[in-house]
Amino acid sequence: MNYAEPLSQRHPARMPLSPQQHSHIAAAYDKAAFDISLPAHTRAAFAKKADWFGLLARVGKKRASGTRETKTQEPQPNPFGFIAAKH
Repeated sequence: MNYAEPLSQRHPARMPLSPQQHSHIAAAYDKAAFDISLPAHTRAAFAKKADWFGLLARVGKKRASGTRETKTQEPQPNPFGFIAAKH
């Protein structure tokens, strides 16, 4: 028997958070990561969560802005330039 279900089936009504909410959560985890009264492993876990929620906030802001940074494409050198073309 396979008891593993995709997350979308277990939580079909999951509400996404806004970038601002992710940013607030990241700030709270960051504050907890610097609390010296907590054990080091707990502070490290809070720091990882702060990084994760900060990343989610940045990605959400980028998606909300709707703009994409396009890199200018430079011509790539021909990797097969050593093969002489027969005319």
